[in-house]
Amino acid sequence: MDIEIRPFEGSLKAWFDAVDISFGLRVVEEDLPVLEAYAELDRAIAAYAGDRVVGTAGIFTFDLSIPGSRMPAAGVTMVGVHPTHRRRGILTAMMRAQLDAIHARGEPLAILWASEATIYGRFGYGLATFKASIEIERARAGFREQHIPRGTFRLLEPDEATAACRPIYDRHMSMRVGSFSRNDGWWRAEFAHDPERWRRGGGPAFFLVHETDGAADAYARYRIHSEWDDRGPKGSVDVQEAIALNPIAERELWAYLFSVDLSAKTRAFNVPVDWGMRFMLSEPRRLGMTIGDAVWLRIVDLPAALERRSYAGNDRLILEVKDAFCPWNAGSWQLEVAPDGPRVTRTDSDPDLILEAGDLGSTYLGGVSLAELALAGRVEECTPGAVGRADALLRTPLAPWCPAVF
Repeated sequence: MDIEIRPFEGSLKAWFDAVDISFGLRVVEEDLPVLEAYAELDRAIAAYAGDRVVGTAGIFTFDLSIPGSRMPAAGVTMVGVHPTHRRRGILTAMMRAQLDAIHARGEPLAILWASEATIYGRFGYGLATFKASIEIERARAGFREQHIPRGTFRLLEPDEATAACRPIYDRHMSMRVGSFSRNDGWWRAEFAHDPERWRRGGGPAFFLVHETDGAADAYARYRIHSEWDDRGPKGSVDVQEAIALNPIAERELWAYLFSVDLSAKTRAFNVPVDWGMRFMLSEPRRLGMTIGDAVWLRIVDLPAALERRSYAGNDRLILEVKDAFCPWNAGSWQLEVAPDGPRVTRTDSDPDLILEAGDLGSTYLGGVSLAELALAGRVEECTPGAVGRADALLRTPLAPWCPAVF
């Protein structure tokens, strides 16, 4: 049967029924009013076999924090092909239709978290941010210096949490690149909403805010996985999200999370790879930190993307970019960064660097260096020293970090 890729037509339940088949799930009716608050069905596309949906690809409309600014970015999500229709080119066709629509809309970037890391490189996405996971025993979570509390904590009810935590998150977006803007529906569906079936055996979510001199400067969302034996508690504090605006608040927040009563350890799935806690603890190796991939980034409109970020210096480089999937990006581009701002223009000059669009996407937020990519044979340096010059322009003070999966 022929497959047709077109905008999704149908109810919210029909959309999530189709999405969840790819992930081995089933939508629950009680979740629909919450999901409706942030689902963007007007941006959803589907693969149709006759009148039946056999593949889906959705988008959240975000602003992404980039060096020096924020930029519209399509948050690609809910991408899947049903098991009955795999290996027929459906995903490629959906990616083609989706990127064409993103380009026509004028969004310079597309971003996603990949359920499988092998999927999106062939569509020009590059791995742009990383995240760290930690697990530390409560008895080993000691600080190098004596902890003297300077602020106060409040536990909030779910219906209070968004109002208290959202301003902290919004301020944090300007401090570290890689975060995405969240609308009212996102905060309701992904932060405050906490049905038991989503807890994976844990208890209810706790919402914690830290205040210094009456001003909120940190928050955390966590839950406790209780476990006991004859010797006492063996359970864990699982931290879903923790954001702090300064080192003192960060220390206070994690001192709390490392010492919750009736727990034996604290775990977090997603903290920055350059997390300052490594240098606050007396035994940082006890964090058991592991690094994993996070956000993949696709440059959809190359000149717009490169002109709207800031750079750490002034220089002029010629980049030859290979982009078979979005051919409007392919070719040689002059990036000139001057005191009055960056400018990107097409050129016939010989290139300083030759690279794929996905690899340029990896470097865009400053989390991956061209020097690293050159070690992997991913970049051709045509002008000696061009890799170092480009990295000097692209670097950022902190590693980019995305605090949540979407």
